[in-house]
Amino acid sequence: MRTHAFTVLELLLALLVLVVVMAMAFSTSVQGLQLNQSNEAISTAQNKARRVLEVLSQDLRTSAFAVITNAPFNSNTTGISFAQVAGGAGYTVSAISGSSFTLVSNSSTLSGEIPAGSRLLLIDGNGNVVVTRVGSAPVASGLNLYTVVTTCANLPISLTTQTLASVVSLLGYSYDAANRKLVYQAQGDAAPTDVAYDISEFRIDYVYRKRTGSTLSEERNPSGYLVNNQVRTYFTSGGSEYALRRVQFTLGVQVPLRGRTVERTYTGQVDMINALYYDAKVVSLCNP
Repeated sequence: MRTHAFTVLELLLALLVLVVVMAMAFSTSVQGLQLNQSNEAISTAQNKARRVLEVLSQDLRTSAFAVITNAPFNSNTTGISFAQVAGGAGYTVSAISGSSFTLVSNSSTLSGEIPAGSRLLLIDGNGNVVVTRVGSAPVASGLNLYTVVTTCANLPISLTTQTLASVVSLLGYSYDAANRKLVYQAQGDAAPTDVAYDISEFRIDYVYRKRTGSTLSEERNPSGYLVNNQVRTYFTSGGSEYALRRVQFTLGVQVPLRGRTVERTYTGQVDMINALYYDAKVVSLCNP
């Protein structure tokens, strides 16, 4: 019985088919790996943007009376600062005189709650707000009454039935476009702290409630909302009244991938709805 042997040509053809099949399999595997890598890079970019905005938004949601300030950074299209409750909050103010005010409290630890050097936010029922510092610890001046001396020579608020005082911190976020990073700083810190790198875009839009007579509408970044590169939370223009109601953030991040850059944009927003009876209109910083 004669055994059939493969010719050289048959072996070469078989080898060629094997090489082609292996090349196709390898190419498919590489494409799959590249696609997976791309998806991971995109997911990383999105998660990074989401985490940054979640931290910023959570801080802003805890702002005292939804008060936006211009310290430590100007609040504008690339930065935002605000007052955050840091300790004692909601002390009723019963008298105001020059640099001092009297508050009502039955706390036995008030000196610890409002220590000298701490920051205070005072707000009245007319929408006037002042952020200042405590000059000295509260001094008892009657039954459940304490006098607090501030570093502000003349407190620019009035005494109303809703005038309150709260211990706060001043916080802010700002975009460093030159170094493509977002930074954070608390008033009093020696320098900002880096929050995120490879930030390709950071933009803040301000949405206002517009009241013209009895007509209400919303307008984003209305004409006149910035003065000296600082946001006004309340103003009137052309017979209309504008009150800040929402802050919207747009953040773009970049992730390097195989010699190119993957970029994704994430957006978020925070409603600046003030507490009942309070609508911050004029915010003053007096030795904060």
